[in-house]
Amino acid sequence: MTRTVPAGADAVFDVVTDLEHLSSWLPPGVEVERYGPNLVRLWTDLDEGVERVVLIDWEDLRVEWGGELTPAYSGRLRVLRVAVDRSAVTVDLTGPAGMPRHRVERWAEQALDGLATTVRVEPRAVPWFPPRSSDDDRHRTWSTAAP
Repeated sequence: MTRTVPAGADAVFDVVTDLEHLSSWLPPGVEVERYGPNLVRLWTDLDEGVERVVLIDWEDLRVEWGGELTPAYSGRLRVLRVAVDRSAVTVDLTGPAGMPRHRVERWAEQALDGLATTVRVEPRAVPWFPPRSSDDDRHRTWSTAAP
């Protein structure tokens, strides 16, 4: 499943790889907490909890979790560069054993909707030119986001 997102790929990938705040954009009923380096624990209203190793590929903007040894709740997500302020996110997700595919796809849709909403409200750096004090200051980019 692929969805376009109205934000640059790096901004989207920053949100996706923030393992401390995954639950902020995942569907209702899915809670995730960072459990260790590259390790998360996931709870749903269907299961008590599972642990998954998360592999992050910063060059290809790809995240993978689970795998052949842990096929339930596994998947991969990739962020693709489309334009300066537009990207595409592709996700392939496996739910728990026995979950109908349409329900897994609904989870993926809700997650992508949540991701797009979260990225849209993230503060961005915008060009701002302070009052002229010297020619050097006119061409700097200043962040309007609070620290």
